[in-house]
Amino acid sequence: MPYNKSQARVDFETGTKSLKQVAKKVSYRSSPLKYDQKLLIFQSTIFLMSAKIEEYTKVLIEGLIFNYKTNGALMSEIPENIRTKTLIDNQLMHYKNYNHNSDERKLLERLSCTNSYYDLLDLTSTFSRSISSKNVLANNKYPSVKNLKILYLRIGINDIFQAVAKKGKKDYKSQLDSFLSIREAIAHQEAPVMTFQDVERHLDNLIDLINNIDRVVYSQIVKVSGEKYWN
Repeated sequence: MPYNKSQARVDFETGTKSLKQVAKKVSYRSSPLKYDQKLLIFQSTIFLMSAKIEEYTKVLIEGLIFNYKTNGALMSEIPENIRTKTLIDNQLMHYKNYNHNSDERKLLERLSCTNSYYDLLDLTSTFSRSISSKNVLANNKYPSVKNLKILYLRIGINDIFQAVAKKGKKDYKSQLDSFLSIREAIAHQEAPVMTFQDVERHLDNLIDLINNIDRVVYSQIVKVSGEKYWN
């Protein structure tokens, strides 16, 4: 079947176009706003766009896990890295405690092979209740290049920026870095001078980036899990 947009992408594009319309409207010479007031709106638009990238990934992952759960996906249909990350999340703290106190009795109790989360290893088992979107999103929601690479690796995409560059024939990593450098300057330093054309360029770049991320993720999910788990 042909690709269709995820709900996360639809929401992202709708919100981005709305922000662009506001920025464009205040940029007109006929606008009663002074330049410093217009600049505040341009800067707010950039700041809000960072949150929209974060929200896109959150909604995309949450929707995917929901679809696995409601459709009773088999473990064999769920990306291996999601299952592995969930297993790690269930065990890592116990190993850390053991490393601290060397209490083997407690470690054996906590890692007992009777624990329900070991159904993650049974490829014939249906969706494990141990899996949640939190296992994928963790503390990596801020849309930095590093975090996005980690997040999409967890669903089996080795390098999301390499994948989207191949599909879109652009250096999206540099475009995102450029956008985030402005976002960080607005948040922590003296805010840069901006025009509507600057805002428009960054927003168009982000729309294109999310378009290609969505397509790459679609291909990955269809390949590993099947069409029925998309949207």
